[in-house]
Amino acid sequence: MKLFIILSFFILANFSLESNPQPSEERKAQEALPKSSHPLWKMLQQLKINYDKKSGIYSATYNDAIKSMVGKEIEITGFMLPLEPAEKFKHFLLSKRTPTCFFCPPGTPNEVIDVWMEKPIKWYEEPIKIKGRFALTNQQNLGLFFKIESARLVK
Repeated sequence: MKLFIILSFFILANFSLESNPQPSEERKAQEALPKSSHPLWKMLQQLKINYDKKSGIYSATYNDAIKSMVGKEIEITGFMLPLEPAEKFKHFLLSKRTPTCFFCPPGTPNEVIDVWMEKPIKWYEEPIKIKGRFALTNQQNLGLFFKIESARLVK
């Protein structure tokens, strides 16, 4: 079920790197909304992403700075994007940008992190800060390339 929701998240948005992943009016409105200004997002946005239109598959080229974070504990702020309806979440996506539509990713793959919490947490509308072990994930069909494991909410 989670895989279906993630796939729907990107497929229904007609995600492409050659155009904005959201309808232009929605993207314009979103630019006025809060974004996480955590400096780690700037580093993650250096990830080079390629999209093969024929296969519908994404690929990524990681730079040395991103590779050097693997296995290290990091702290980052962002917005929760739940993957299923629930009261508490152990698995969700974290985005630099404020989500505005369930089926429209609020950014590009280098602005989204796959998060796995140690313990389930409730949903927060405002940005949250989490801490956990950084990993690379190569979920090309989903456009997910970053992961945080054993994450904890930082108060």
